[in-house]
Amino acid sequence: MIYKFLSILVILQCLTVINAEGFLKTQGRIVTDINNEEVLFKGFGLGGWLVLEGYMWNCNIEHASTTRMENSIVDLIGETKKEEFFNLYRQNYITEKEISFLSEKGFNALRVPLHYRDFSPAFGEFISKGFDILDPIIELCRQYGIYLILDMHAAPGAQNNSDFSDSELNGEAELFTDINNQRWLASTWRYIAEYYSEEPIIGAYDLLNEPVIPWGYSAELLRNIYERTIDSIRTVDPNHIVIIEGNWYGNDHSGLLPPFDSEMVYSFHHYIGGIDDTNYIHQYTTNLQKQFNVPLWVGEVGENSNTWAHNKKSFFESKNIGWSWWNFKSLERISSLFSYRKTEDFQRIIDFWQGSGPKPDTLDAFTTLMSFAELTSFDSCDINIGLVRALVDSSFSYVSKPFSSFKPPGQLPAINYDTGNNGVAYHDNQSVDPNKFSPETKSWNNGWTYRNDGVDIGVSNAGIEESYYVGWIEDGEWMIYTLDPDKPTNQKVSLEVASYINGCEVTVEFDSSYFFHKVQLPNTNGWDNGWRTITIGNVSLSGKTKMKIKAETGGFNLKSIIFQNIDESIIPMSLRPTIYPNPVNSIAKIEWNSDFYLKTDINIYNVYGNLVLNHSVMSKKGVNQINWDMRSSEMKSLPSGIYFISIETSNAKSTIKLTFLK
Repeated sequence: MIYKFLSILVILQCLTVINAEGFLKTQGRIVTDINNEEVLFKGFGLGGWLVLEGYMWNCNIEHASTTRMENSIVDLIGETKKEEFFNLYRQNYITEKEISFLSEKGFNALRVPLHYRDFSPAFGEFISKGFDILDPIIELCRQYGIYLILDMHAAPGAQNNSDFSDSELNGEAELFTDINNQRWLASTWRYIAEYYSEEPIIGAYDLLNEPVIPWGYSAELLRNIYERTIDSIRTVDPNHIVIIEGNWYGNDHSGLLPPFDSEMVYSFHHYIGGIDDTNYIHQYTTNLQKQFNVPLWVGEVGENSNTWAHNKKSFFESKNIGWSWWNFKSLERISSLFSYRKTEDFQRIIDFWQGSGPKPDTLDAFTTLMSFAELTSFDSCDINIGLVRALVDSSFSYVSKPFSSFKPPGQLPAINYDTGNNGVAYHDNQSVDPNKFSPETKSWNNGWTYRNDGVDIGVSNAGIEESYYVGWIEDGEWMIYTLDPDKPTNQKVSLEVASYINGCEVTVEFDSSYFFHKVQLPNTNGWDNGWRTITIGNVSLSGKTKMKIKAETGGFNLKSIIFQNIDESIIPMSLRPTIYPNPVNSIAKIEWNSDFYLKTDINIYNVYGNLVLNHSVMSKKGVNQINWDMRSSEMKSLPSGIYFISIETSNAKSTIKLTFLK
C-alpha cells in the first residue's frame, strides 16, 4: 500500500507541473519547467507509427516510403480495408500500457514523427486527421508526465531523397527546389501550432527531420526555411520551444548560427562511432552548446547494442544533452524498446512484395494484416528489458542484474544471462557496431534475435518447439547468471551443448571464487542437432549466487544449464580431514574431501576453546588443501600446545586434533 501511495504521489507531482499554466523554456544550455527545474528529454522516437519505414516491418519494398507501402497494401486489400487496417495498427502501436510503462521506468519524452498530409493534404487545405490520432495520446501523456516532441518527418516535397521522408527518390528534395513547398511547410506548422498553442505537454516542435540540401544550393536556404516556418508559428504560438536540425541528416549546422529565436534548441542525430568515441559529438558541445550557450538534444540515437546505448546516453547526460532512442517499436528488431513477431502468413505478404512469392488472396491478405496489427499490441510484444536498464540504470556499467528470476532446480536457458555492460554481465569480443552505415558494419549479435547484447544468439529448430541458444562462442567469452534458490540446496549441474569440432573447454565459476575444473566438451557432429547433456559436477547453494560460464576454448553452442536436486541421503557426512605432519613445528598441511563445490569454514581453537583462526574457502570436488603457518587471524605466532581444527560445510562437520611443538 505504501508503494502504491508513493506511486500516486509521484504522478500527482508530475501532473502539478504539466497542468500548470506554463511551458518549457530555454535558459542558457538547459531546458526548464514552470518551477525553473531542468528538464532533460529522455525517451524514444515513434518511428513507423504515422510515417512508415519498410525496414521496420522487415520488408524493404522498393523505395519503402509511406506512400509506396500504403499503395502496396491498397493493391492487396483495397482502400477501405487499408484504412481499417491502419486504424487498428495505430491504435495498438501506442496505448496507455506503453505510456504507463515509460513513466514507471523513468522516461519522460516521446518524439512523434509526423506526415504533413495528415494535417494538410494539399497546399491551403487543412484536415483534423492528425489531431484525431494525436489527441488521445496527448491526454495519456499528460496523465503520466510524458512530454511529446512533434517532429515533421515527412515535409511537403520531401526534405531529403530518402524513403523515410516519403520521397519517391527522384534525385531532389523538392522542399528546397519549390518555394510553394516551403510555404506549405510553414502553413502546416502554423496550423499545428495554433491547435496546440495552449498545450504545455507538447515539449517542443522539431521543425524538420534530417534535411539534406540538394547540390548547388546554399546553407542559407535552410535557414530561410526555418525562419519562415518559425515566423509563421510565432503568429499563433509564442510559447513552445522550436528545435532545428542541421543539414546532412541533421548534423551540419553551418549557416544556422547564432540562434534566431528566443526559445530554440539545436538537434543532431547520432548513430556512428565506437562506444568511447566522442570526437564527433564534441563539435556540438564546443561549437554550439559552449560557444552560443544553447541547449542541445539528440533527436535520434540508436540502432546499436545495449552497451553502446548506455555509454552514449551517459556521455550525453553528463553534458546536459537530452536524447531520444530510435526506435520505439518494430518487427523483430532487437534494438527497439518493443518488438513484435512475424507470422508465416505475414512472411508470405513480404515475399510477394519482394518478388519471391505469389500474390495472396484478398481475404487472406486482409486477415493476415489485421492479425499483424493485433500483434503490435503491448501484451503481444517482447520488451527489451536490457535496453531499458542500459538507458535508465547507472549501475548497468558495474553491476549485473537478473534478466529473469531462476530458482534451482530446473532448466535455465543459456540466453537468460544477466543484464549489464559488456565486461560486467558478459564478455563478447564484438559487443557494438562501431561502423554503422559503412561497408565495415558488423552486427554485435550474429544471430540478430532475442536480446540486444554482444552475446550471439541463434534459433534452434531441433526439437518440437523453436528455442534459442548462445552460439558463435569464441575463446575467452563468458556470461553471468543469477541463481536465487528459495532455500539451501544441493544440485547436480549439467550443460546442454552442441559442437562440430573437438577440443572445446568450459569453466563454471560460482561467486567469483569457486571453480569447477575445465571440462572438455564433446563433438556432437552438428551445431543444432545431437545436443548432448554434459555433467559438470555438484554444487551446494545457500542463497543468491552468481554463476559464470566461460569458454576457455570456444567453438560450441550452449542451449541450457540444467540443475537437478541431489538426494540428501547420498550427501557424505564426513569430510575425512587429515593433517601432516602431526605433531608439527612450522607449517601444517590440512586436507579434506568434498563431493560438492561449496563454501567451507576452517575454524581453529586452542585447548581453552578460544577461536584463534577463522578461514573460509570454496571447496572443489575431490581433495582440498590449505597450509597453516601456525599464526592466528591477527597474524601473531601461536605458542606450542594442542589445537583443534574444525572443518564445516552446510551439510557436514569434522574436527581433528593437532599438536604444535616449536
